[in-house]
Amino acid sequence: MEKLKTFDVDLKRLFFEVLKRLWLILLVGIVCGSGVFLYAKFFITPQYKATATIYIQNYTGENDEKIYSSDLSASQNLVTTYQGLLTSDNVLNRVKEKLGENYDVDAIRASFAAEAVEDTPILKISVSNNDPEEAAKIVNEIAKVAPDAIMNLVEGSSVKVVDLARVPMGISYPSYKKLTLIGCAVGAGLTLAIIVLLVLFNSYIEGEDDIAKLFDAPVVGKIPDFTLYDDNGERKKGFFSKKGGASK
Repeated sequence: MEKLKTFDVDLKRLFFEVLKRLWLILLVGIVCGSGVFLYAKFFITPQYKATATIYIQNYTGENDEKIYSSDLSASQNLVTTYQGLLTSDNVLNRVKEKLGENYDVDAIRASFAAEAVEDTPILKISVSNNDPEEAAKIVNEIAKVAPDAIMNLVEGSSVKVVDLARVPMGISYPSYKKLTLIGCAVGAGLTLAIIVLLVLFNSYIEGEDDIAKLFDAPVVGKIPDFTLYDDNGERKKGFFSKKGGASK
């Protein structure tokens, strides 16, 4: 028996098959992106982030107003420690006392974030909330309470407020543009992957070239494509519906 040849991937054919369905890839991408945008717009609560800036020192600064490089280096090392202390019950309970009983310590902690400015003893602290005024109010209270609270916990150090937070004007989450682009990319990417797989695993023989590739044999003849019609001009129904089949 003559051995069958293995199909090689025809990149040219694959390219044109994908090109023919480019409209479908774009359509699915647009639909998915629009769906993600609408979901984010109507089902995700917008968050506002207010940020304050504090400066950390490893000395009290009462007797010497000069700042030495060794002090800056030591202050940078304290930044990580201060990030943890700012979310401690000791600090946040004081914040709650200032804000009122309606505020929850765990909720404040969950909405709080601190980020060190690289190679500096400066710490940016922020709070996210669905109310921009509340976000600014909470983070500013943390910035005001932090100096006294931390000085009592870490001897020979101090905290100064550089900037209090302003009421944020724009939302910080979600990013509608980013989510929409992700939705478009995922939809288009999945559609492209499915099309490629369907083309690669397509086992139908569509012409003489496919037969030659598969059997390594010349094509000596073919059944022509014909259709039979009845006296009324309607196509006759037969046992075979595909091209080249016989009609009843």
